[in-house]
Amino acid sequence: MDSAPGNNLHAIQTELNRLETYRRSIYLGVLILTIAIILLSWAFRENGDAFIAVAYPAFALVLAGLCVALWRRAGSLRTMEIILVATAGAMILSRLAWHFAFSDPLNEHLLLLAGGHYWAVGILIVGGFITLGYRGGMMTGVGTFLFSGALAVHEILSCFLAAGEFCHNWVYLARIHLFLAVLLALTSAGTLIRERTWGAFTRAETLQHWANTDPLCGLSNRRGADRFLSAEAALADRYQRPLTIILIDIDQFKNINDEYGHKVGDSVISGFADILSSTVREVDLAARWGGDEFLVATPGVDLRAARHAAQRCRRAIERAPIAGVPVTVTVGIAEYIPGKGTDDAINRADAMLYRAKAAGRNRVITEACEPA
Repeated sequence: MDSAPGNNLHAIQTELNRLETYRRSIYLGVLILTIAIILLSWAFRENGDAFIAVAYPAFALVLAGLCVALWRRAGSLRTMEIILVATAGAMILSRLAWHFAFSDPLNEHLLLLAGGHYWAVGILIVGGFITLGYRGGMMTGVGTFLFSGALAVHEILSCFLAAGEFCHNWVYLARIHLFLAVLLALTSAGTLIRERTWGAFTRAETLQHWANTDPLCGLSNRRGADRFLSAEAALADRYQRPLTIILIDIDQFKNINDEYGHKVGDSVISGFADILSSTVREVDLAARWGGDEFLVATPGVDLRAARHAAQRCRRAIERAPIAGVPVTVTVGIAEYIPGKGTDDAINRADAMLYRAKAAGRNRVITEACEPA
């Protein structure tokens, strides 16, 4: 349907909720895998590794608590993402610092450092961009890279000052950090391009929405209606399915403006649009055609069914005042004839509308000239 923006907003909100549920599910899966990795490392740890023996069970409990919070939606997703990245960063970087402080990273423990820790540093960099976006990812990534680089530089300088001839493995640490720098640059560039592309699409969709929407009542304007009618007419020509055009005019709207003022008149237009939106189907179009005249297009609905739908709308308008003003409407209906174009159907519906006005208003007339 191309009518009220409330339907579009509802669809957008539904999609956002679906995406949030998907993201929570992904985070839950990642947390469960991380807990499994931590517990495996703890179960098969080397003797004397106090960090794994003490810190890993604590981190596993914290991550398990995050799993429960994500599952129960205890906080906003953004808050949970920040806590998740902060917890992972604390675990990975503290383990890295422990390794540099209590082992020999440039000799027999270099393979353990490269294979067991720096892959986690790379995951932290990438994960920061995925969860926090470009700005948060840059803060996480740059901070992680600088922290890791500072540890490596300190270790290399200490080694050279103590026994320079035995520091042949420093080049491996340098290469690892060059790889991390490349990973940071590529991930940040990809995230920035994605966010800017998404922003460009969003702005384009917003501009298109406002270009095709009436600012007062939120229904499609004439441009939006023309686009909808062109597409539906092509389908009607191809598949020979019915398409009905309904023109609705608010009776004596000039008198409403003169008696109550233009502000009340605008409220009548807006209130009528709300009622019209609630009475048409999702696949129908409701548009402000001009002034106090509205157009409804009903794909797949023949003349008889459209007349009954228009009558329900007319009665709904007649039953309750809008903005404190009694309002009635007059309706003219015509069915699209394949091959003759939408202008032909609109002109014939307009002719029915004038006949209904001439017959006394507050009524529905179809091409068969049968007042309802």
